[in-house]
Amino acid sequence: MNDSTHPPALVIFDCDGTLVDSEVVAARAWSEHVAGYGVNLSAEEALARFRGVSMTWCLAHIEQLRGHALPQDFEQALRDHMAQLLEQHLQPINGALDMVEQLHLPFALASNAPHHKIELCLRVTGLLPHFAGRIFSAYDVQRWKPDPTLFLHAAAQLGVAPERCAVVEDSLPGVQAGLAAGMKVIALQEHGVHPDMPSGVQVITHLSQLHAHLA
Repeated sequence: MNDSTHPPALVIFDCDGTLVDSEVVAARAWSEHVAGYGVNLSAEEALARFRGVSMTWCLAHIEQLRGHALPQDFEQALRDHMAQLLEQHLQPINGALDMVEQLHLPFALASNAPHHKIELCLRVTGLLPHFAGRIFSAYDVQRWKPDPTLFLHAAAQLGVAPERCAVVEDSLPGVQAGLAAGMKVIALQEHGVHPDMPSGVQVITHLSQLHAHLA
């Protein structure tokens, strides 16, 4: 059970959709890339289906839509296309830079994405210096949200008990992972609260509201 009587000793941020506005860009990459493999998937559909879930699940879903296996080089080609679009179009989430510059609590980042994508996103948006040395990827532990292992790993590596941690997430799998880890969870819901948002989760609509929830 998280300790809500004191400010957290560590704030753990998700990356995609929480600090950087990458999910719309990634959804466009998915839509454009799968079209070359005979799959009709709009960017809006990709965003709705793939937000917060693992690459393995996404690939399996595309194979299901396609009706047979994808070629071995599909994932790397997709990641290359995604990286190109991120370099060209990625922006930070509104208020992210100001928020991390003003945050006086220790903080880290824990994402389902591989390190190279996390660092690309943070570099392009100017956030990388704020998180250097405190970036954790699900690929480090081979467990992906909603599994809580990544959050527990990040807390352990930084020497903070789970109940003294706060998680800031935008996706339902991330929220579920934070709750399962026994951490305080704050959900950034800029475009309306997810209908399946668990009770007890604090919701914000802009990162400028975060400080009030960490006091």
